[in-house]
Amino acid sequence: MTTPEQSQQERALETGQVYQDAEGRRTTDPGTGAAHADSEADRNAEHLRRGEVGPRVPEE
Repeated sequence: MTTPEQSQQERALETGQVYQDAEGRRTTDPGTGAAHADSEADRNAEHLRRGEVGPRVPEE
């Protein structure tokens, strides 16, 4: 069951009042949210360069 607090947090994410990246970092600052997204994209690109197709799983 969803608590009122969880519902409020989900609404904040849906309306863009809060930004959350794939690692679960949350912020209300759009600049920080963009920085998190950029660092995550850089990490993903590095993993792909090494041939990793998933979380620490090298491509065969």
